[in-house]
Amino acid sequence: MREGPLAGLTVYDALHDPRAAQLLLERLRHPGSAGPLRFECDPLRPVPAGLVPRLLDAEQSNSSLVYGDEFILKLFRRIQPGVNPDLEVTGALARQGCGRVPAPVAWFRTTHPYGATLGVLQPFLHGASDGWTLALDALAAGDDFTAQAHELGRATADVHVALASAFPAGAAGENGRTAAAMTERLTSAAHAVPALRPFVPGLRSAFAALATCDAGPAAQRIHGDLHLGQVLRAGRDWFVIDFEGEPSRPLAERRSAHSPCGTSRACCAPSTTPPGSAARGGPSGRAAAARPTARAMPPGPAGTRARSTACSAPTRRTGPCTRCCTRPGTAPTGFPYPWRRSNDSP
Repeated sequence: MREGPLAGLTVYDALHDPRAAQLLLERLRHPGSAGPLRFECDPLRPVPAGLVPRLLDAEQSNSSLVYGDEFILKLFRRIQPGVNPDLEVTGALARQGCGRVPAPVAWFRTTHPYGATLGVLQPFLHGASDGWTLALDALAAGDDFTAQAHELGRATADVHVALASAFPAGAAGENGRTAAAMTERLTSAAHAVPALRPFVPGLRSAFAALATCDAGPAAQRIHGDLHLGQVLRAGRDWFVIDFEGEPSRPLAERRSAHSPCGTSRACCAPSTTPPGSAARGGPSGRAAAARPTARAMPPGPAGTRARSTACSAPTRRTGPCTRCCTRPGTAPTGFPYPWRRSNDSP
């Protein structure tokens, strides 16, 4: 910095510092507290020490660190009071025995100035591709995507059946709210993609009909931001990831029950911000969408898996969640709070 209270200091994202990243992993390996920070883990899923960290550069709304190609730590940039759905939902689905999602291995949160989730550690495994890349590849090659789409629908159903069991049902009358939300998104999509405008009248009629339907399926917890960039295929199996919901929406809304029809709409509708899209089909957009970006995947019968995708919401970037300010040529070496294990007295 050249001026202001930080003049003479080098300011950079602390996650770029391997020592800070390794310290984070050590804290996650051993449950405990550091000032307002609370570190917790699944005791049945041990994390080895000494894993080399690597910061991914394709994230938009969050930051992700890969540790030794074994685990991935997702750090949330937009912090809101309460439990982040990416921890709440994945943990609940793991307890339900749903093998379509990565189970949280460790996580950390803060208690000040309010309680909030800061990050989640999950398995990082190789071998999977995201649905957006697969769909683009099939389109470019002139291949039929029908069979893959059918299996994707089965995976989506598996996850939402498990969600219906894991969380209480919502209130009646959700169809009207879902129809209104679908209409709002249709308007935005048609504004962004003029080629969709001929389909708008028919879709509006269909959404209006939904609002007048009988109660339909009960409102329940849903994915919240499902699109082809949020699903992975490994071998013949599809998996669903990223349950954070739309970061721009209030946390209470993302954690509430919604009509499962909204999930079908979100997965089938064209996205106005497809993963990595910079040129809407041009070379740079396609290259960004297909750029390998490691993500978390649960272990399963198909062997090791990973995901490759870019964030679907470049406009949601709000800056890094962790920064450090040090003299030029130096870097942070620890937290500013004394470390205390969870079983120590406060």
